[in-house]
Amino acid sequence: MKTLCQKSVWLAAGLLGSVLGGCLNYQRPPLAVDQSTYSALQQKEKQLLPEQLKALTLPQAQELALANNPDFLSIKFSIDSARARYYQQFSNYAPTLNASMSISQSFSKIYAAENHLYPRTQNDRYAPALSGQWLIFDSLGREMNLLSARHELRQTQANVEDAKRLLLRAVAYAYNDVQLAFAQKEIILAQIDYSQTMLKDAERKFKAGTALKSDVLNFKVTLRNAQLDLIKINYTIKANLYVLAGYLGLTDGTIPDSVKFPAITMDEGRYTASLDVYLDQALANRPDLKAARERLEALRYGFYGTLSKFGPTATADYQLGYGHSRSISHDRTGSRHDWSSSGNFSYGFNISWNLFNGFADYFSIKAAQSEVSAADYMLYQVWLGIVTDVRTAYANYKSSIKQAQLSKEICDLTRETRNLVENEYNEGTALVTRLNEAERDLVQAQNNLASALVNIANTRAQLEAAVYTFTPVTAAAGK
Repeated sequence: MKTLCQKSVWLAAGLLGSVLGGCLNYQRPPLAVDQSTYSALQQKEKQLLPEQLKALTLPQAQELALANNPDFLSIKFSIDSARARYYQQFSNYAPTLNASMSISQSFSKIYAAENHLYPRTQNDRYAPALSGQWLIFDSLGREMNLLSARHELRQTQANVEDAKRLLLRAVAYAYNDVQLAFAQKEIILAQIDYSQTMLKDAERKFKAGTALKSDVLNFKVTLRNAQLDLIKINYTIKANLYVLAGYLGLTDGTIPDSVKFPAITMDEGRYTASLDVYLDQALANRPDLKAARERLEALRYGFYGTLSKFGPTATADYQLGYGHSRSISHDRTGSRHDWSSSGNFSYGFNISWNLFNGFADYFSIKAAQSEVSAADYMLYQVWLGIVTDVRTAYANYKSSIKQAQLSKEICDLTRETRNLVENEYNEGTALVTRLNEAERDLVQAQNNLASALVNIANTRAQLEAAVYTFTPVTAAAGK
């Protein structure tokens, strides 16, 4: 008997270990998260960009974010949780089966007896049994809970898809900030080259006696200001790279200098259809709207489930048992040994109907009804928000293209003006202050153009998120 108990314990422990091991079967984050120091990290413990990557495009950055971003990956596991809860509802249709074992042993001895036999008795008993219950009918409560869980699963899937939408937009914004910073750096470097050229020319003319020392000092100040701007923009580039690396889930917290970013280009207008087309697409595609609709359906079935509390419940009970007992008795006359074995099987049906419980079920229905009403109006709010998002993004996108086109024209005019003023200054017909103004106007126009081009990219990302038409390189939705 002792050996049988030990085997049962080891079997139960093995099954429990297998279950727990299966539940923890997932791909862990980079090993770096288990370390307490950064400087001692090995390359294999980090999450890095692919070694062959030399240039990073926006679609590539979005794919990397979908594959590595820890916030998004943690949200994706909610689908597995919701799916498990949905499948769990099917267990309510299955019968239960419980195993039990009763083992007992007792000892007794009589110390004073008229017959002076003083018997000693030992009684042993063990009784294994199987029992269970089967829910036959619960006034459709199981069916409503099952349907509610199914819509909760769909809601969770839509929420994950919406998290993907927002992540793609955030990566686009961060990527565009990096591009803008690099474009501004190019403008500053061009300004430094121009200031150095003008400074050398002014120093040469000053030595020849054809220019004032104030002109030399002027170009020195201009050069120093540009160098100061270069220091600032280098920090801005690093800060923007840090933000982008965070979205990509890179453990180094930055992007290597060897990885290049393509230059900003003019978007002549990718989205040329009418506003109504994009409104239709958004209302058909937006996952947050799908999530709100699924939540409403889940709560509706939850409400119907509360109605089942007013109906009857039918269950079947069953039990199969076996018992073995042994009795050993010793006294002065000798020993006696008795034993017996018995088996039993029983089943029955039970129907119960709660007729009154202090209006608890009634108020449960009222609460569920209120949740349905609130979810319906939340759906309305999400619907209105989507319409507002699309209208705002569409108008912003169209406006940004016009602003960029005008900014390019202004940039061309200011460059031509600066060149003319430079020639006039070299000929002695224009003051250095006028040249400073022309140079500042050109730098400002170049910065405005760079900002306008990036603004197009941002508004495009805004419109794509509002309509939900992101298309990463390999359709990262399958990741």
